[in-house]
Amino acid sequence: SSGINAEYGGVAGIVAARYFKDVFRVTLYEASSTIGGVWQYTKDKNITKHTPMYKNLRSNLPKQLMTFRDLQYEQDSPTFLTHEQVMDYLHSYCNKFNISDVVSFNTHVSCVKPDTYSGDVKWIVSTANETQEVFDAVAVCTGRYDTIDFPQVPGLDTYSGKYIHSKEYSSPDLHEGEHVLIVGAHASGIDLTIDLCEYGVRADISHRKPAPCNGLPEGVIQYKQPVLFEDDKVYFEGDDHGYKFDTIIFATGYGTNLDFIHPDCMIQTDVIPRPLYKFALNPKYPSMAILNQCDFVAPFILSEYQAMYFRDILLGKIQLESHDFLLNEARKLLKRFPEKPFKLQYSLHLEQFDHFRELADIVGIPLEMENDMDALCSLYDRVRHERDAAPSKYRNREWELDKKSVTYHMTRDWNVK
Repeated sequence: SSGINAEYGGVAGIVAARYFKDVFRVTLYEASSTIGGVWQYTKDKNITKHTPMYKNLRSNLPKQLMTFRDLQYEQDSPTFLTHEQVMDYLHSYCNKFNISDVVSFNTHVSCVKPDTYSGDVKWIVSTANETQEVFDAVAVCTGRYDTIDFPQVPGLDTYSGKYIHSKEYSSPDLHEGEHVLIVGAHASGIDLTIDLCEYGVRADISHRKPAPCNGLPEGVIQYKQPVLFEDDKVYFEGDDHGYKFDTIIFATGYGTNLDFIHPDCMIQTDVIPRPLYKFALNPKYPSMAILNQCDFVAPFILSEYQAMYFRDILLGKIQLESHDFLLNEARKLLKRFPEKPFKLQYSLHLEQFDHFRELADIVGIPLEMENDMDALCSLYDRVRHERDAAPSKYRNREWELDKKSVTYHMTRDWNVK
C-alpha cells in the first residue's frame, strides 16, 4: 500500500499524523494503548514499561512553548502545566484532527528497512505482531526517553543497597521515612529532590557541577559525584567516608532506542541518530525522517515545524540539493561543539528559535504574534535563568503575552503572598 508511516503517538507522532493525513494515507503505529507518549502517567497501572512521568510533575517549560499552532490551552490554565493538563491538551488535539482514525494501537515496530529493488525507495515496516506493510515514506517519532542511562561507577553492579532510575520514580509518599540520595542535578534531579523534601522526606543530592546548586530546600546536603559503591555504601569524590542511603535515585539521563532502524537505512543509531540533515532528514533516503531528536529544545514547536517541512519535501514543494550536499551538511551538525561529548551535538538552547524561524520560512508559513520567535526566545531564556536561581519557585509565576510590545510579562507571582 502507498502512504506514510509515522511511528509512536507521542508529541511528534501526533503532530506528524495531523500534517500528513490530509494529503497522504497515513498509519501511525503506537506501542501502547493510548496516545501521549512520555506524558502518560502509567505508575498507577499494572504494566511493565513505564514513562518518566511522576505524580506531582509539572512542566518545566511555560505552556507558550508547549503549544501547537492551531490549538491553545484553556484560558485559565497556569503557565506551568500539570501532566494531566498536558495529556488533556494532547487528547483535545487528537480529537480536533481525528488522529485516532489513523492510529494502530498496541503495535510495536520491530524493523524499518528500505526496499530499493524497483528503483523507487519503498519502506518495509515490520511489527512485533508479525505484520509487514510497505510505505512510500516513514517518519520515526519515538522520542528520546526510551532507554535509561546509569553512570559507569565501580561497584554499582554489586551494590547491595536499593536504587532506581528517575524514570521509575512515582511519588514521594513511597519514600516516607527514608533517607534518599538523588544522583544528577539536571532538571529532573533537582525537581525530584524538591518533590521529596516538600513531602518531608530527607533527601540529599550528588552531582558533578563545579558549584553548588542554587535554591534547594533547607537541609539538603550536596555531595560531589559518586566514585565507588561498596557493599551498601557509596563513596563520593574527594571523601574517604562511605555513606548509606535507603534509596538512591539516578537522575542520570536517557538514551534513544532506535534498534528497529535497519542498517540499510544508512543511519547510525547509537548515542544519537546520524547523519541527519537539518536535524531530521535521512540524507541518503530523504523519504525517511527522524523527528524530535534535539536536546534543550521546545519539543512541541520543533516537532510541528519538522513535520510541516517533511510533508512539503514529500509533496515536492521543496527541492532538495544533491545527496552529497545533504550528507556534508548533516556531518557538520555532528561537529557543532568539538569540545563536548557526542551526545550533546544536537543541543539547541537559544539556537532553536533561529531553527524554527528557518523551517517556517522554508515551508512559507507566517509567524503570527503567538509564534513570534523573539518573544518566545526571551521567555525561554528568562524562565531558564529563573529555574537555575530558584528551582522551587519559578513555576509559581504566570506569564502572558503583551500584544502591544509583543513580549511576555509576568502577570502574577504566587510566591508573594
